[in-house]
Amino acid sequence: MTYEAQCGGRPRIIGTLRAMISDNNPMVVSNAVAALHELSMSAGKDFLKANKNTFFKILNTLNDCTEWGKVFLLDTLAKYNPKSERVAQDICERITPQLQHVNPAVVMSAVKVIIHLFDRLDSEQQTQLAKKLSPPLVTLLHTEPEIQYVALRNINLIVQKYEKILNNEIKVFFCKYNDAIYVKKE
Repeated sequence: MTYEAQCGGRPRIIGTLRAMISDNNPMVVSNAVAALHELSMSAGKDFLKANKNTFFKILNTLNDCTEWGKVFLLDTLAKYNPKSERVAQDICERITPQLQHVNPAVVMSAVKVIIHLFDRLDSEQQTQLAKKLSPPLVTLLHTEPEIQYVALRNINLIVQKYEKILNNEIKVFFCKYNDAIYVKKE
């Protein structure tokens, strides 16, 4: 059986979706990336096949799309491995405003990108970014219990690798009497 028969006409759809990433409308770009992400996940293949220009198009589109579009775009950016420290620093600087977003999913996706690029930065830049990462992560601990739980699970993983990120925030991790039991256990 041929690839096209197995995919049921997907190659044409995938080509169209890839072309849509070059569109000027941020909604079109974010939805094309989301669709390619979903197709990739279901097929177990990378249909996005993004290059440096694709990632910079995604980065330029980031501020103009919906919050869920931002989540897909940020998750896609988390897969990018820049070749130079300067490019990693530029991406982190452009992602940093997303740490102030109201939606916790956008914040966590921005944290994911920054943590992915963290090792590519020099120690001074890491220290500056650690100071910027701390407040949004602490803020997530003052939300609904479900979000607190997810944030704590992610913070646990982050702190295991980068201890200095939450150095001065120990008081935030004390349990309150009215915390949900699953939050207290985490």
